[in-house]
Amino acid sequence: MNIGILTHYDVLNQGAQLQMYALYRQLVLLGHKPYILTYEKNFDFAREEQLKNKPGLRSIPYYIRCYLMKKGIGLTVFNVMKYIKFRKFRKQNFRFNIYTHELIDVVVVGSDEVFSIPVGCNQMMFGYGIKTEHLIAYAPSFGQTNLEAIRQHGYEELMKKGLMRFHALSARDAHTAELVRKLTDVEAEIVCDPVILYDFSRSQLKFTPPNYKYIAIYSYDRHMNEPKQIKAIRRFAREKNLKLVSAGTYHKWCEVNVACNPLVWLEWIRNAEYVITDTYHGTIAAAVTGRKMAVYIRRSVNQNKLKDLIEVLGIGDRLLEEISLTCLKLVFHQEIDDKSLSRRLQMLRKTGRDYLNHALSICENELMEVTNAANNNGASR
Repeated sequence: MNIGILTHYDVLNQGAQLQMYALYRQLVLLGHKPYILTYEKNFDFAREEQLKNKPGLRSIPYYIRCYLMKKGIGLTVFNVMKYIKFRKFRKQNFRFNIYTHELIDVVVVGSDEVFSIPVGCNQMMFGYGIKTEHLIAYAPSFGQTNLEAIRQHGYEELMKKGLMRFHALSARDAHTAELVRKLTDVEAEIVCDPVILYDFSRSQLKFTPPNYKYIAIYSYDRHMNEPKQIKAIRRFAREKNLKLVSAGTYHKWCEVNVACNPLVWLEWIRNAEYVITDTYHGTIAAAVTGRKMAVYIRRSVNQNKLKDLIEVLGIGDRLLEEISLTCLKLVFHQEIDDKSLSRRLQMLRKTGRDYLNHALSICENELMEVTNAANNNGASR
């Protein structure tokens, strides 16, 4: 089948790009022909954010003001290099088509925070404007969006009607599943993020690790910049005689900053001695590559999804109460139960694959019935 994927396809984010790659490759493994569906993102609630996400002549003053002047030339150059690498990565690995294309048989919405509305509501994520009736939600998330925000912006009925059209509804976290239930009275199955779903040993690169051992830092550039946190991480690294590598994002206090595509980023995580992260996909990357990790949860950013992830992976002992030397030593002193984590990952993969296979088979059977009926009607004339 021709399967369209609706997700955040052009963001400058390692996790978003990696989960898109994982779902795309999983669909190829199942014998389908996937396409990444393009669309114009809605920025009704954050016009300035549009300048950041849609580079052009109108964006130049924004980048001068918000990057060069506020964040410095180092971060600006790093993000330009990262943008170029991401663009090349997408060109090499994906087919694209507009989301309103007539020849898409099935559309899979997800994964990532496709239902979230902090900057605006993308109505195509709820099935509007799509030319096929065969809609599947695979591991979507509302992120920090709650029912109060949905009602405040007047989107409750729109979301309800859209979600009710889906052949199969799932969620990436309990918060999203609960919102889907409140909106539709449908129990959405919780399934794993595509980065867990897909076996990345199939895509492992010929990666040459650096000639030094290191701690991989993965946090958005606006985080992990507090002097106390930096001091604690640096001291831990010195005691372990390890370099600090910020893989995929820029932190000027790290000795090495690597602008790379998502597959190369995963290899930097895979070859690290330790991983320190405060992100959802940073935690998943460390888990699927079997790295020792320390995870800090930021309540204002990722509390819902990251708490759920920690629980389902059974890695509560990897949580940092704060980013301090004492907490880092406490977490890293404990060994990860590799066998338990591996079992949980395998169970999550099985659940996700079973859900996806079943949903796709229903759509495929319905499409075959329509085709057969059309052929029979033609033959009878």
